[in-house]
Amino acid sequence: MLKETFTQEEKTEISKQIKNITLHDINKEMKQLIEIGSNAYSMSPRSRIGNNVVDYFTFSQRLSTRGKYNINFYEFIVNIDEFKKKKFIQNMLHYYDTVKNKTKKKAYYTVLKEVYNICISAINIIRPLVYMEIYAKYNPTTVLDFCAGWGGAAVAASALNIPRYIGIELNNSLIQPYKELREFLKERSKTDVQMIFDSALNVDYSKLEYDFVFTSPPYYFIQKYENNAEYVSKKEMDIAFYIPLFSNTYKNLKPNGIYALNINKEVYENVCVKLFGPAHDSYPYKKSKRQNNYDEIVYVWKK
Repeated sequence: MLKETFTQEEKTEISKQIKNITLHDINKEMKQLIEIGSNAYSMSPRSRIGNNVVDYFTFSQRLSTRGKYNINFYEFIVNIDEFKKKKFIQNMLHYYDTVKNKTKKKAYYTVLKEVYNICISAINIIRPLVYMEIYAKYNPTTVLDFCAGWGGAAVAASALNIPRYIGIELNNSLIQPYKELREFLKERSKTDVQMIFDSALNVDYSKLEYDFVFTSPPYYFIQKYENNAEYVSKKEMDIAFYIPLFSNTYKNLKPNGIYALNINKEVYENVCVKLFGPAHDSYPYKKSKRQNNYDEIVYVWKK
């Protein structure tokens, strides 16, 4: 396959053609999140309020996430002629460009992204409203999010004015987007948003003070994020990633603190039950649409 050679400016332009989000849009949605506050539980699972705030800052980088065929969206664009040789992708391109785009209002890259979502990977985010609902249940003073991802957790913490949010993220391409997001949130919230750009396995958690953990770590071979280590088996990932990471973050959680993970049942049974015992509580993860073909649960333990 041809190598993707887009510059960051070109990637940003492509992402804007798919989602042309304005500063006005995100100002409006941030105000709505603040107004919703602790009532996020009452919102429809289909509500996308707050998603634009996340996408405004990190959508371009999200498109570099690798899915099926070990390919990201930008590489999918470059190699589209090769992918058209696959009958089901050819059929999906015809459907989304002809049947669902009769008026031709959708941009070319938007059509390709819809096909990529179905055939390769949807590269979803956790909606800020989901974070807000969990936060409001437990009223934390400091949130530790050791797989910070695309920014939804920081947005949610800021919407609720939680005193402190600590995010840890391995993906260095998110340094500048997070800097801009933090500046945006600082003008609208009292939350102290702190970011550490390093592997979550390298952080000394004994130097951090936190009474609440809520994060969504990468699952077994579902998607490949930039800079993430690759493991040859699920057992290796358990031993080298999940067990030390979960153990260290739980160990340094304050007494009576809350430890919550958004994971699938397999990770829960293979790792978490053995480390912490059965969860004290659990909630089904509210998906806005068909996001993936595996079930996710938010499992909660009280230390």
